[in-house]
Parts: sequence; C-alpha cells; structure tokens
Amino acid sequence: MSLFRAARHFSSTAANLAQTAKAPIQLFGIEGRYAHALYSAAAKKNALDSVEKELTKFKGYTETDTKFNTFLNNPVITRSQKTKVIQDVLKKQKFSDITVNFFAALAENNRLTHSVDVIEAFGKLMAATRGEVAATITSAEALSAKHKKALEKALDGFLKSGQKFNLNYQVDGALLGGVVVEMGDRIIDMSVKTQINKYIKSVSQSL
Repeated sequence: MSLFRAARHFSSTAANLAQTAKAPIQLFGIEGRYAHALYSAAAKKNALDSVEKELTKFKGYTETDTKFNTFLNNPVITRSQKTKVIQDVLKKQKFSDITVNFFAALAENNRLTHSVDVIEAFGKLMAATRGEVAATITSAEALSAKHKKALEKALDGFLKSGQKFNLNYQVDGALLGGVVVEMGDRIIDMSVKTQINKYIKSVSQSL
C-alpha cells in the first residue's frame, strides 16, 4: 500500500476504530480528534506504549531541529512534498507504520502545524489510560519532603479507585505562604495571599 493510500485509509477508518478502542476520556478540537484516531489505531494493534514513545521522539525533533520545525510550519511546501519528506524521515528513524501513516495523514490534511498539540493530547489520553491524574502544586517556597508527603496523603482523598497522581511542584513567591493545588478544572487555593485578599474584601464591605 502506498503512503498516500495508507494515509487515506488511516483517516477513513478512524471512526470505525474508535468503536472498538474507546479512550477513557473525551478530548475535543482538532488535536483531540486526531489524538483519538491515533489512540484507536494504536490500541487495535496493542501498540499504545510504543506509539507514545515515537510521538515523544517526534516532539523532540520539533524542539531541537530548527529546520525540521520550520519545514512542518512552512505553508509554501505542498502537502504532497510534506507527506513524502515525513515518510522518508520517519521510516529512516524506524518509526512504526502506525505512526508514519498517522503523520502522513496529518500532512495530507494540512494539519502538520498541529503536530505538537496532537502529541500532547495523545499524552493526556495515555495518562488517563494509566489512571494518572495530573496536578500542579504551587507554593510560596520549595516544600520539604515531609510537607510533600503530608500534602500528597491529604490529596489521595480526591482520587478514585485505580487512580494515581502525577504531581508537578512549582514555586511562586507571590503567594506569600500556603499552597494552591490545580487538578484539571478543580482549584484548591490555600494560599496566604488569597486569605489576605478575602480579609481585605470582607473589611471593605463592612465599612
């Protein structure tokens, strides 16, 4: 099967694949649609983990290879030219047919500029598959191991059976003290800054 036929086949069968390999969460937009299509194709071949590794490798190219990144975003280069180059580059790097055909489909549909967004969306699907819940914990200063352990134990109550946290710690001195926890669309604000602002607002309203 030629690359062009394979790419068209990938696009045309994505909806059917989704019926047999449904992702644990639903993503939307262009990146969500393509991420779901790739997830379905990879799941059918029992190749989710290997495809995820290839996507990480591809993303690395966009971050370290200026020429490659420029090529992906160049509107002057035709779709057929991009498809051919993508085929040559990825096959040379021994990428699987699933991944090669997927990026060929992106090229043919003029969606290569969305590559990184699609890769990140696929990562969200994989995290959900593994039961990972992404959470960002922001504190006024770096937390000690003891404080991290206590906080993580408290946060465990928000997890469902089979889930686990993928925590990202960061520091923001503007908080003055306390922490802010972000989990998806849920925000738990226990910062001193917020408490002070609430107090100021309360005092102002009573005057």
